[in-house]
This record gives sequence, structure tokens and C-alpha cells, in this order.
Amino acid sequence: YSHSSKNWVIDPSQSFYYYWSSIVSLAVLYNYIALIGRSAFLLLQERLLIVWICLDYVCDACYAVDTFIQTRKGYLEQGLIVRDIGKLSKHYIKSRAFILDIISLLPTDFLYFIPKLRLLPAIRFNRLFRIYRTFEFSDKVETQTNHPNVFRLVTLLIIILIIIHWNACFYFIISRWIGFSTDDWVYNMTKPSANTLTTQYLYCFFWSTLVLTNIGEVPPPETDIEVLFVTADFLTGVLIFATIVGNVGSIIASMNAVRADFRQKVDQVKQYMVFRKVGKDLERRVITWFDYLWLQKQVANEDMVLGALPQKLRVEIAIHVHLAALKRVPIFAEAQPGLLVELVTRLKLQIFSPGDYVCRKGDIGKEMYIIKRGRLSVVSDDGAKVFVTLEEGSVFGEISILNIPGSKTGNRRTANIRSVGYSDLFCLTKQDLWEVLAEYPSARETLIDRGKAHLRKDNLLDEEAAQTAQEDEAAIPEKVSRLESNIDNLETRLARLMGEYSANMTSLGQRLETVEKFADSKQSMNTLDVSGIGANDDDV
Repeated sequence: YSHSSKNWVIDPSQSFYYYWSSIVSLAVLYNYIALIGRSAFLLLQERLLIVWICLDYVCDACYAVDTFIQTRKGYLEQGLIVRDIGKLSKHYIKSRAFILDIISLLPTDFLYFIPKLRLLPAIRFNRLFRIYRTFEFSDKVETQTNHPNVFRLVTLLIIILIIIHWNACFYFIISRWIGFSTDDWVYNMTKPSANTLTTQYLYCFFWSTLVLTNIGEVPPPETDIEVLFVTADFLTGVLIFATIVGNVGSIIASMNAVRADFRQKVDQVKQYMVFRKVGKDLERRVITWFDYLWLQKQVANEDMVLGALPQKLRVEIAIHVHLAALKRVPIFAEAQPGLLVELVTRLKLQIFSPGDYVCRKGDIGKEMYIIKRGRLSVVSDDGAKVFVTLEEGSVFGEISILNIPGSKTGNRRTANIRSVGYSDLFCLTKQDLWEVLAEYPSARETLIDRGKAHLRKDNLLDEEAAQTAQEDEAAIPEKVSRLESNIDNLETRLARLMGEYSANMTSLGQRLETVEKFADSKQSMNTLDVSGIGANDDDV
């Protein structure tokens, strides 16, 4: 929310509104539980009268403050939160929430001055109209919590208990209205223990539970009002039971959805291995790998999980998850922030099983690795001897993906690295690195210089070859410039030739046109001569 007293606007997505909503929800729940209870059980109202009055007006104060907060609660308009006080107030006044809030704040306590209604809790039932704030808070908690299914289950249980509580109170009120102990159905006050508040409430709650769950092991109703009440209870119980079954089934299905999807993938892999007659040892390793994924709550394909997010949020998540690990790499320690951001989006998670070789000596280096979890051993060629163990946070393979000229290893792996147990590694491929470095030429030179320094320290750099490669690389711009100049000359000559060709073709066309005209004229003269000869013959 803004800190200016004149423009104090509350962002509903911030923590303040979240915690305030929890306080208002508690006040609403207090009214839903206490008001009906105090109206039904007069002993409860009389024994703690001062406590109830204090709690009532504390809740009223919460309601009043909440009404003011609603006038300052921002809302989204075209994706931006509105902060204009006048606009916020008009938006709130036009909403249904404003009507409910006004009803819940009506000072019905003035009715206490009427002798017959003196301190009757039922006159405060208008406070129940603010129940929408509890549902609003419930939706917000369900969205933010990491265990939404558990929260849904708890919410459903609370609603059921409140319904049973209200029904128990109505049973006691009807019993008092009909007359205690007048028949077997109403509450029996003849027993000495029946006059205690605890016994009264526990029996009524027990009776309400039996009826609403349709167990029905209670005395049958005898009067019309009793029959109507029990009938309504049975119908309500049927609805509650259907709601419970539906909601609990939905919650359990939702809780097991991830596991069911995971088990389906495992079963598909099992069927494939049986079809292809994969060996038992390999099959056991595959199943063990799936067990590890499930126990660690790992995601085998992070791209698929994050695919629903916009690119901006995906980048921010990648920065949060990978940036610290990438900065541990010596050659990237002081790299440009933009370069690091580009690289973290290219890191991929790979999981290795116990005994798996991440790389072998002599392999061409195409990836670098950062150990997220687990341990890796650098072993001899036969795997019998362990030279060193790499722990979480260690980095290897970064030199081989830089294509450093003069490297004596020729971008090949210099060690055998084997996973001790299950190991989670972040992987950056050579292709991804060079695609990013193409946009950062200065960073590319810096990284190669750092890589050379690392190789030089281990005596793995051929200085002469590196110098030759550097000179060749330095000569590349001159060669490119010369090539561009030659291309320009060729283009100029080609343009000149095309011009000459066009002029020649034009001249040739004109000559052909002249020849055609001359030929046409000669043909016309010959035709006239032939016609004259024919006429002379006729005269003869």
C-alpha cells in the first residue's frame, strides 16, 4: 500500500490485506458460533455476559475498520491497480459488498433498551451478513498455500461443524419453546445433570450429529413442529452427506492426481521394458530412478512444468534457481549480468543414478556441469581407484566447451567422473553457450582469456599453437575486409558489363528493325513487278 496518508491505497495482493482479512474472518466466525449459541443456551449468555459484550464490540470495531479499508482497496483495471481514492470509493459503493457491510454495521444494539429484548444476542444477527469476507479469505488462502487440498478439507470440516452447531442450538430453542421434558423428543430436564451447560450442549450436539448424518437413533417426533424440524434435518443431512462425499472425493482425487500421473508413466515404462525384454538389472535401475524422483519430489522435465508461464516469469524463476550456482563457475564469476541471465535460462537439470558415468576420459566435451545435489568421484580408467570426490556446488567441464585454441586436451575430457549415489546436475551445452556468446563478443574474448589462464596454470596450453590461432583470428577481419573489397570490385565490373550488354542489345535491336524494314520494302517492289508483267501478258 502507498505510504501517503492522503493517498493511502491498499493493494489486495499484499500481505497487509491478507492478514487483515484473516482477522475479519475470525470476527465473522465468532459471530456465527457465539450469537446462536448464546441465543439458545441462556446459561452461556448469563455467566460470561461481560466477556461477550467486550468481544461483541471488538468485532464491531473490526467491521467498522474493514468497511473503511474496503473504500481504499485497489482493484485492477486493464492490468493496473487503480489508486484514485474517489474512483475506489465509487467502485465500492456500487458493489454488493457495500450493501452487506452496511447491513452488518446497523446499530441494532439500541434494541437492548427495549425491556423484552434486553441483552438478547439474536438482535445482532445482522453481523452474519459479512460472511462473504470469510469466503474471500478462504479463496485467497487456497491460492497461496502450498497445501490447498488439506486446506479445502479443513474448510469443509469447519463448515460441517458450524452446521451441526446451529442445528443443535435450534433443537434446544425448539425444546424450550415446546417445553422441556414434555415428551420424549424434546430435551429432558428431569435428570440432575441435565441442568449443567456442558451436558446441555453436548447432548444437543450429539443429537444434531445423529440426525444430520441420518443415523436417526433418536426418539421419534410427536408434534407437528417436531416432525417438520426433523424432516428438514433429514433433508439437510442428505444434502450434507452428498456434499461431503462429492467434496472429499474431489479433494482425494486432486491430492492423488500427481501420483496417479506419475504411476501411469512408470507403468508405461515397465510395459515397454517387458515388451523389449530389457534385462532385470537395467529394469531394477530404471524403477529405482523413478522411486528417487518421487521421494525427492523432482520434476524430470522442468520445461514442461514451466511452459504455462510467460517468458518473463520463467526467466525470473531461472535466475532465482540457477544464478547463484552459475556464479560459482570461475570463468563466469565476473561476467556481464546480461550474459548470466541468458545463460541461466539455458541450464537444464540432469539426474544420474548410482554408478553412472557423467563423462569418461577422452570424450569430446559438449557440456559443463554444476553439482546441485549428490557426490561425484573422479576415478581411474578401470574405476577401481578414486582420486577425488566432488561435492555439492562443484563445477567441471567448463574449459572443454570454450573451444580454446592451443588446448593440449583438444576439448576432450581429462578424467573419468562417476556418480556415487543419485546426483542432480545442472548442465550447460556448448551449443547454448556459443549461441549466447555470439551476442556478447567482448564477453567471449574475456571468457577465452580466463580459460587460457586456467589451462596455462595446469600446463595444458600450447602457447605456440595458441599464438598462431590468435594471429589467424586477428587476420580474419583483414581477410574479410579484402574479400568484401573484391566483392565490391566484382559487383562494379558486373554492373558495367550488364550496362554494355544492355546497350549492345539495344543497338542490335535497332539494326534488326532496319533490316526488317529494308526486307519488307524489297518484297513490296518485287510484288509490284510481278503484277505488271501479268497485266502485259493479258494485253497480248
